[in-house]
Amino acid sequence: MPQQFDRLDLTILRLLVEQPRAGVREYARQLGIARGTAQARIDKLQREGVIESYAPQISPVGLGFSGLAYIHIHLAQGQLDQTSRLLAAIPEVIAADSIAGEGDLICQVVAKDNHELERVIQRIIGTPGVVRTRTEIVLSRRIPLRVVPLIDALAQELG
Repeated sequence: MPQQFDRLDLTILRLLVEQPRAGVREYARQLGIARGTAQARIDKLQREGVIESYAPQISPVGLGFSGLAYIHIHLAQGQLDQTSRLLAAIPEVIAADSIAGEGDLICQVVAKDNHELERVIQRIIGTPGVVRTRTEIVLSRRIPLRVVPLIDALAQELG
């Protein structure tokens, strides 16, 4: 069932993204609402799965992992769950999604350099259930992961 948001929900979400360290009291002050109202809305958005985490976003580049690649993985029949668990044991695999289209999984991987990237690719290739892979190295990120444009689009729908 699609979520129903009002302007207050969307404004709170925007504040959470743009000012993540401000705190509920500051959000309430900026919105001119009671702190309890702001907290209740945030709690509701969290319960409904809209707010996934309050964890800080840590940059792999800041940790020394400047190489980024996407690896398309073709799997043997019926190996999706088991192979996914095995891939999760590789620290450089920072995300994996099952896909329709070319391959069965697409993994986002990081490495300190090309030598390390090759090591990670070889480890993935050697994972039971992996039939073949295709790697695409990221040269530069042009649009970072973002949600504010989605929030703005929903606000425009409200009029």
